[in-house]
Amino acid sequence: MINQLREAFPQIEINCLTTIIDKHTFVFECPEFKKGLFVNATKKYHLHIQNNINSQFYFIQNDDCVMKTVKGGQCDYVILNDFSIYFTEIKATKENLSVRRKKGLQQLENTIKFYLNKIDSINLENKNALICFDNNKRIAPQASVSSKRKEFKNKYQINLQEGNYILFE
Repeated sequence: MINQLREAFPQIEINCLTTIIDKHTFVFECPEFKKGLFVNATKKYHLHIQNNINSQFYFIQNDDCVMKTVKGGQCDYVILNDFSIYFTEIKATKENLSVRRKKGLQQLENTIKFYLNKIDSINLENKNALICFDNNKRIAPQASVSSKRKEFKNKYQINLQEGNYILFE
């Protein structure tokens, strides 16, 4: 899958793609730089990625790197390995939860449509869209209660979740 993305988005190699082999990776969405920064577990973070399979995974800075400004926005990151992909949006603002959720869903959907327009299909067994809300504790992903969950599954064959934790196993 990563080779498909490299072919579809040649600019991905220029500061957009990071290959990671660590067991634990913590990401802080920096409001100043508007990009993800890797931090250690003692610092504030928005996303925890646990890699239990002893192989690399790929972290793509999507927002303002692969995708420039798109009407309605785009998700922050695309995170994948050989089996799974996570379109990930961090919503760490002071807006109320329903507003953040609505904006996050729109950004995820815009990104998925954009990627599917560039590549024929996402040929991985585990496909996910994840909205992360500002929280400094690990939250296991929860299935979204909105009707969007069913729509994402039917339209894109992608599982819509809320949380701040990704587990590769």
